Amino acid sequence: MRAAARSLARIAAVAAGLAAMPALAAEIGRACDTPEHCLPQNQLRYYEVLRQAIGQHWQAPASAAADSACTLELTQSPGGKLVSVRTIQPCDLDPGGRDSLLAAARAASPLPYQGYQQVFRPVLRLSLRVAEPDDPKEREESRLKRWWQRMRDR
Repeated sequence: MRAAARSLARIAAVAAGLAAMPALAAEIGRACDTPEHCLPQNQLRYYEVLRQAIGQHWQAPASAAADSACTLELTQSPGGKLVSVRTIQPCDLDPGGRDSLLAAARAASPLPYQGYQQVFRPVLRLSLRVAEPDDPKEREESRLKRWWQRMRDR
């Protein structure tokens, strides 16, 4: 009898939790009703917009293995004008890949600013990744290239 009562109590607790789900979803939606409540989402969106702006000017060299990543340190003035850019660790790209990424960042200047004034930072670090090729054969060759690179680095 006690086991049955405990089971019923558990079922009631789960049902109450499920009944609260719509209210929780509504509260999450309201959590971002004013700009100051949305800072984390806006910050993430700002970083994504910066990646897209630089990515439009960057054609990764053939020597860059797919899924390689490199971190940039960007210094910018209000308005998005790029003051300086440099690669910092971690960066999986060779010197040619680094140079092409730096050139792409410079070509993207002025960086997106309008609409992101609230989350703008004059100095920030941004990680960019080489996209996987669409062709399955190229994708497999890229995986092999990464594997050989890791073996050489050991």
